[in-house]
Amino acid sequence: MDRKGKSLHSVLSEHHEASAATAVITLCFVALLVLAIILSFVMITSERLRLENSIERAYSSVFLAISRGNIDSAVLGTEVLGFGYYSSTGNALYTWGEAYQRLPITVFPDASDSYVTSYDEARGVIESVRYVSDTVFIPENIFQNRGGALEYPDIIYLAFDASMVMARIRLVTVTAIILIAVILLLYIIVLQISSQNREYRIKLQKQQNLVSLGEAARTLTHEIKNPLSAIRLQLALLKREADPSLMEDILVIDQETARLTELTDRVSDFIRNPLGTPERVDLVSTIESLIPLFSHRIILMQPPMKAMYVMFDPARLRSVVENLLKNAVEATENGAPVECTITKDKGMYRVAVRDRGVGIRDEDKAKIFDPFYTTKINGSGIGLAIANQFLSAAGGSIALYKREGGGTSAEFTIPVSGRVV
Repeated sequence: MDRKGKSLHSVLSEHHEASAATAVITLCFVALLVLAIILSFVMITSERLRLENSIERAYSSVFLAISRGNIDSAVLGTEVLGFGYYSSTGNALYTWGEAYQRLPITVFPDASDSYVTSYDEARGVIESVRYVSDTVFIPENIFQNRGGALEYPDIIYLAFDASMVMARIRLVTVTAIILIAVILLLYIIVLQISSQNREYRIKLQKQQNLVSLGEAARTLTHEIKNPLSAIRLQLALLKREADPSLMEDILVIDQETARLTELTDRVSDFIRNPLGTPERVDLVSTIESLIPLFSHRIILMQPPMKAMYVMFDPARLRSVVENLLKNAVEATENGAPVECTITKDKGMYRVAVRDRGVGIRDEDKAKIFDPFYTTKINGSGIGLAIANQFLSAAGGSIALYKREGGGTSAEFTIPVSGRVV
């Protein structure tokens, strides 16, 4: 498998690892969230069942009081605030405690054999009515001046103190909402931590690779430069003494030797101190001086100022700009001009070099600044890595984007320094 294939495989593996980690975290938190919802539902249901049970016990207390002919709070308990007997039209036959003198039928519609409840949130009271028209009892001491069997009142009304139960239900509901919110917040935090850890591992791996690469490159450049120097010296002698018919072949050797020498110099630049010797240099004039070196048409859009100064090593700044212009020219195949713009934004100069080439592929974005990674047949893969090193050392940055309409936009930033004109 070639280097590009390995890089693509590496990108896909990292993407798969990140997706798998996200899926596992999401699954765990979904299970936790479902568990919290179920637990909250069970607790709320339990409180509601407790409330219904309390109401049933209150009705039982009422029936017991009726059977004994003794209606008072000692028999009914403190949670029963009042009850009443009413006819089917709502007329009171007997009331005790907090009960209506006339039952508002519109509030308590017909409920057949079941009871209907209405919760008064302001007072924390549940009002309940039950239809018991088929029941017959002997009132004894409850209704005076009536003898014999009396048909049981059509409706029984009960006022029940539910403030404590409803308070517990509200507490459980609020606690459930807070718990769900905390789980969601923890989910977001864990995802962020996981993402940061992955980025940190990738950065650490890159740094370790750079250290290893630097040691290897330092050794190779030292071993390569000595033979190259001898080859170039012999080539100079050959040019003076060789037969003219061989001159074309000698020039090819000379060009390839020069290319190898340039490559070793660029590798040396990469592993040496990237900051160099910064001085106050004009960004505009640097770009303008490089444009004539290319036969392809390069347009420098009118900069906002005549001179734009930065603190940068002049040779390194020239290397950054020249590399981006060279890449843009080589990428453009349809004769379209390369466009270069300089803007100022929040204390930074932003330089964009735009071409109309095939554009950058998504699978290349993650590796495009790695040393010796290239998408070109004859490329060395060191230019963008060096540019990234130089800019990072000076407090700037570089990024490549797909250009709308086709092509690539290579953009780098440098901190503003000195007086602008």
